[in-house]
Amino acid sequence: MARGRHRGISSGIIFILVLAVLTAGTYMAWPLLTGRGGWRLPWNLGGSGQVVRIRARQAPVSLDIRTEPGRATDQALMGNVYQTLTRPDAQGRPTPGLAQNWEVSADGLLYTFHLRNDARFADGRQLTSEDALWSLRQILDHQYQGHQDLDDLARVTNPDEATLVIRLKSPDAHLLTALSGRAGIVYDRQAHVNYSTQSAGSGPYQVDDWQPGASLTLTTNKSYRGPDKAAIRKVIFSYAGSPEQTVKDLNQGRLDAVVDMDPATAKQAGKAPTATSSTNNVVLAFNNQASSLLSDQHMREAVRYALDRQALADLEGGGAKALGGPLNPLSPGYDPGLQAFPFDRVQAAGRASYYSPSYYHGGLRLVYPQEFGSQVGDLISTQLKAVGIPTQVSMVDQAAFRDQVLTRHDYDMALLVMDNDDIGRFADPNSTMLFDNTEVQESWKQVKASTDQNTYAERLRAFAQQVSEISPSDWLYERTPLVLSAPRLQGMPSSLLDRYLPLWNLRIQG
Repeated sequence: MARGRHRGISSGIIFILVLAVLTAGTYMAWPLLTGRGGWRLPWNLGGSGQVVRIRARQAPVSLDIRTEPGRATDQALMGNVYQTLTRPDAQGRPTPGLAQNWEVSADGLLYTFHLRNDARFADGRQLTSEDALWSLRQILDHQYQGHQDLDDLARVTNPDEATLVIRLKSPDAHLLTALSGRAGIVYDRQAHVNYSTQSAGSGPYQVDDWQPGASLTLTTNKSYRGPDKAAIRKVIFSYAGSPEQTVKDLNQGRLDAVVDMDPATAKQAGKAPTATSSTNNVVLAFNNQASSLLSDQHMREAVRYALDRQALADLEGGGAKALGGPLNPLSPGYDPGLQAFPFDRVQAAGRASYYSPSYYHGGLRLVYPQEFGSQVGDLISTQLKAVGIPTQVSMVDQAAFRDQVLTRHDYDMALLVMDNDDIGRFADPNSTMLFDNTEVQESWKQVKASTDQNTYAERLRAFAQQVSEISPSDWLYERTPLVLSAPRLQGMPSSLLDRYLPLWNLRIQG
């Protein structure tokens, strides 16, 4: 009797378990079969096995953080894989990073950084001031990304393992901000990796898999001991997919979030994405070298007057706002009263009339990356044509854009994404714009020489006005990257996510 009773109990338990599994399977599959339910995340079961899948707008061309200039590389790797001496807060201002605190001398020439003692590279080795000193030397010697921000360095020493001392030739109010970017990365001096496909950082994540143009997988760095320990074990960035496929993946739970969503996807999402703030701006760069038609001040002014910047901003979606100058509200030098060359077709046509049709040689050549989409090029061309300025529009892939615009400077106008802090590039005659103006260069030196933040903000504001009046570019609108995420995904930032996405803050709720 006892044996039979046990068999009956066992059979009952098995039946209940099978029924539970079938019920759970039906519950999880039903939204996929019916197309209802949205936001189901069947792979995220909680605990240490959590995985987050994010679709981003632009794929890194390379993972080599030393040499790859793209903001997509910053977005995925900065802070997550590679850490910096300082790091940006939500407004882009420098805060403690690998350096837990620092002192600045009264004359602004001496910076003493005190490093955290819990920082470890992915191989388990402790990060010390020797690594920081070596990294600064490497950035300068090999002209890695960010090297131009270190031009004022006179001497760097490390009196002990936790202290780094930087002496400058002249004050540089921008240094702390620069050290929150590429110039401040501390590299592993003992690493032997292929940086274009692998990583050797000190952040809470490390590169696990890289499929160029398609996906990037980051997993937690088991050696990490710092304050930014990740709750999500694995983050998978994907970069391919039409707007229709992206929306379908969102609704069927194959994606947790879409960051920096393109306008076409946003229109089809069915749920309003969130607009976030950014230090990045969309800029129509002019080629200022003597052989370019836009080396002429009147021609630059004609183009600026001809463009309806708010109409261009509206193409981006998300409440993007037109700019009146080089800086947006997240910059300490932003001046809301600066509205240089507002949309005015009469003024534009008047200036354009100075030039005969033969002057244009078929039209001003506008070259831009395909990530912007065809509408922006069409609208710029239409607006310029309305005032008598012909254009030739070329939308090209990222590799072609880098070759034609960034390397060979074979263009008249080009669309760029520039950070507020990139305003100093207009004082660099070798920048993409090839703008060479000694008065502007001297003014930028004065901005950098500020020894307090109030003076810095005042001089930066004046510099922005000076540059805007000369018009080496037209600053179209501030970026407001769109993000749409599943309700259970918590911790998505509300700013800077197009260049700095702190994955360690992400959590799965429930």
